[in-house]
Amino acid sequence: MLTRHNYIDIDNNWDQETILECCQKQPADDSNCNECCYDNWQDELKKVASDFYKAVELAQQLQNKLSFVTARRDRYKTWIDELIKAENLSAEVCYQLKLIALQSDKIWFNSCKSVQAVEILFCMIRDIFNQIDNIKLIYDSLQTCITRVNDPSLIPNQGILQHLSDYKLKLDAVIKLRDEIMKSIIDAIRLSNLIRNNISTKNCPDANANFNPCTPTDEPCVSIEGEAYYGFKTIICEWYNAFACDTDCSESPAQQGHEKYGHSRSVQQQQPPSSSSAEECILEPTFDFPVCKNTFKGEVEGWLQSDEEMIKTLTGQLNTVKIDRETLLACKTSLENAIKATDPALRCK
Repeated sequence: MLTRHNYIDIDNNWDQETILECCQKQPADDSNCNECCYDNWQDELKKVASDFYKAVELAQQLQNKLSFVTARRDRYKTWIDELIKAENLSAEVCYQLKLIALQSDKIWFNSCKSVQAVEILFCMIRDIFNQIDNIKLIYDSLQTCITRVNDPSLIPNQGILQHLSDYKLKLDAVIKLRDEIMKSIIDAIRLSNLIRNNISTKNCPDANANFNPCTPTDEPCVSIEGEAYYGFKTIICEWYNAFACDTDCSESPAQQGHEKYGHSRSVQQQQPPSSSSAEECILEPTFDFPVCKNTFKGEVEGWLQSDEEMIKTLTGQLNTVKIDRETLLACKTSLENAIKATDPALRCK
């Protein structure tokens, strides 16, 4: 490349024609203090300075708008982060509620079995004391017979009569204990039913019911239409349904929110709300569960995406204006230096 393009000395008057071309007016006389381009450069400086200050103002306006949109974008990001935290916490709450609901099913099933067991025990105790009553009748009949026979060989507190006397003491002790046992077993029946009802008032499954407490279900709070149950599990399921724990969160409403609310925030269409719309605005809670399907989250995600696009647009516009501003500044500085160097008032002193 160096051998193909050899260096050639430049003529000392290489710029003479260029200088003459820039002159629109001939000098008034032959004074050396006159510069043919001085007046033209001043006119050009005015235009360049005007364009420069316009570029400065436009860059400042774009910078202010970019700063405002960036701050708003960051605020939306904060909102989204808080909503995501709420979503994660609600998911954890749903997990705990589901776990409690499943365990309450097992407790309810066991309490049903406990009620049945206590009732069986009550029947067994009642049967025992019925037999004791029969034994007491037999004993009384035997004593009546002994009294009526009046056999002199049967001496009181001796022999068989002594054994009958001891048996009578033990029989009376058992009969006396009956009241306390029956009171306790009735309390056990009451408490077992109370526990069962406090867990759930749903009827206990019969022998033919397909109910396995060891098999968890994905929907522990399925409601049966036309039936209302009360108890601890009902409260848990009320919270479970309030958090909408069974809702599928695989799809996010962000795109829908962007389509509905994002385009209204473009750089060209950004308009302040009218007084009529402000008067018709009614503030009311818009937050509901699940967070992943919440309309407000979708709106904020749409606003965030719109502001991200607006920031990209404003950044590109600002960079273009900055380039123009710096170009005009360089041109303005060069003209000012040239005018200062060719100013007749300074050169002719």
